[in-house]
Amino acid sequence: MTTTKAAAPETARAGGEPTRAWWERVLRNRWTLRGAGLVVILGLWEYFLGPSRVAPILAAPPSAVLKAIPEVVTDPLFLPALLNTLQLFALGVVISLVLGVFLGFLLARVRVLDTALSPYVNALYAAPLPALVPIITAIFGYLLEAKLIIVVLLGVFPILINANQGAKDADVTLIEVAHSFGADERRVWRDVIFPFSVPYLLVGARLSAARALIGTVVAEIYASPSGLGYLIITYGSRFNMDSMLVVVLTFTLMGLLLSFGVSLIGRTLVPWRVSLQ
Repeated sequence: MTTTKAAAPETARAGGEPTRAWWERVLRNRWTLRGAGLVVILGLWEYFLGPSRVAPILAAPPSAVLKAIPEVVTDPLFLPALLNTLQLFALGVVISLVLGVFLGFLLARVRVLDTALSPYVNALYAAPLPALVPIITAIFGYLLEAKLIIVVLLGVFPILINANQGAKDADVTLIEVAHSFGADERRVWRDVIFPFSVPYLLVGARLSAARALIGTVVAEIYASPSGLGYLIITYGSRFNMDSMLVVVLTFTLMGLLLSFGVSLIGRTLVPWRVSLQ
C-alpha cells in the first residue's frame, strides 16, 4: 500500500512536466501568440459588429469584409488608385527620411541651431498637423505638391528627432579616440557617429513610415480626392462599409509590410541588437 501511494505522485509529476514544457514552448513562440491575438481580435470584431448587433450601413464584420475582397480588387478603379497611393507614399517617405536625417545630424552638429530650433521641432511633432491641410491646399492648390507636403510634414519629424538624438548619444570616448588618432570631423561622423546612430535611425524610419502613411490617407481624402483615399470616400458615401474596410485594410497591410522591411534591414545592419532581444 505504501509503495502504491508513493508511486502516484511520481506518475502525476511525470505526466505534468511534459504538459508544462509544452505550454512553455507555446508561450515562447511569438507567432503562436500573434496568431492567438489575431483570432481573439477577429472574434470580438465579428461578435460586436455583426449584422445582428450593428446595421450593415454602419459597420461590417470580418466575414463580410472577406467576401468583399474579390469585388474590390477586381474593381477597375482599384489598381490605378493603388498605384497612385504607392507613388505618393513612396515619394513622401523617401523625402521624409532624407530630409529628416540631414536636418537631425545638422542640428546635432551645430549647437546654435539645435538650441534655437529644437523646441519648435518638438512642438511641431506634437502638433495636430492634419489641421493644416486647408492652409496647405489654399496655398499650393489640389496638386501632387500639396499632397507631398502633407505626407512629408507628418513623416519627417520622427526620423529628424531620432537622428538628432542618435548623434548626440554617440560614445564620447570613441569620438575622443578617433580625434586622438588624427581623424577629421568627416571621418568621425562616418566611422563613429553614423554607425552609432543606426539603431535610432531604424526606429525613426518605422515611426516616420507609419505617420507618412497616415499623411497619405489624409492627403488623398482632403487635399485632392484620389488614390485609395478616393475609394474610401466613394465606398463610404454609398454606405458600402465592407468594401470601404477592404481599402482601409489595404493601407494597414502597406504599413505592416513596410514595418517588416525596416525590421529586416535592422537585422542586417545591427544584428547584435536582435541577438539581445
